[in-house]
Amino acid sequence: MTAPKQPSMLTGAAVEIEALRQGFNRGFADYRYNMQMDPSGMLGHLHRSNIAPDDCAVLVAEEEGRLQGVGAALLAVRGDEGWCGGLSVDPAYRGGGWGRRLMEHLKRRAVERGVRRIFLEVLVSNDHARSVYRQVGFKRLRELLLWERDPRQGPLPLPYERLEETDPAQILRSFHRWHELPTIWQRRARSLLNYVEQHGCIGLTIPAKDGAPVAYVLVSAPSPYGAPAQGQPPARLRILDVAVDPEANLQDAARPLLQALQLRYVDARMTLMDQPADSRLNPVFASLGFRVFDRQYEMVVDLAENPPDTVQ
Repeated sequence: MTAPKQPSMLTGAAVEIEALRQGFNRGFADYRYNMQMDPSGMLGHLHRSNIAPDDCAVLVAEEEGRLQGVGAALLAVRGDEGWCGGLSVDPAYRGGGWGRRLMEHLKRRAVERGVRRIFLEVLVSNDHARSVYRQVGFKRLRELLLWERDPRQGPLPLPYERLEETDPAQILRSFHRWHELPTIWQRRARSLLNYVEQHGCIGLTIPAKDGAPVAYVLVSAPSPYGAPAQGQPPARLRILDVAVDPEANLQDAARPLLQALQLRYVDARMTLMDQPADSRLNPVFASLGFRVFDRQYEMVVDLAENPPDTVQ
């Protein structure tokens, strides 16, 4: 079998979105979860997260006479903060230090853009990726929990409050500040507003006696909707964001919110990604039959303390 040719890295204006998508998909082909993106999915990811192709890097290699994307590193920028929206290298090209070189490029580009810190998330079980990130200066910031509730566990107790549909953009502008802990990049208000603009979503609130909301949840509609066919897995209901007014009683606000949500989508598997491990909402999730199905670390690099390598 012929060994693959040495790849090369394209950056700046040389980065084309299709090559970026190829490199992203091939690098994540053996990932635990499905990360494959079609062209519209990649464009959506770039828009939601404020990722400009000029800020990214793509690894390309000649295969059967054509250049193919075989790895990618994506950088999102907002003000003086950045986020790595994906680092991937095709398994056939791993072991040559390309992951580290891609990350060093992101650091150099971030400095050029005035970024002081770059954030990312990585599965706790992904020892290799965590090692690469540590080598380029990233430090563990906190643990994040991935929650799910399977409808086959049975229904929750009937809520004593009813959900009210509320404009998602209004929710985010008025109540995203309820988060008692900083949210990850993809759950920041800017990312969620971008998501609403692109795809729309469903905003639901629980009102207090005076009618003002005391808790909210944003969800993407499950697809396919309705009870699953025999032998088929339940439809997935993605909880995009959830928060409770810090002045409200947590149990009186969060429990009926989640109970009413489950009643509304009784046949759906509910998931919530990247909830901080020290969030006050976690005991409520656990008490209602949610389980932690995976864990991630949020990591950060301070570019003043860990400047990029000057050798490219």
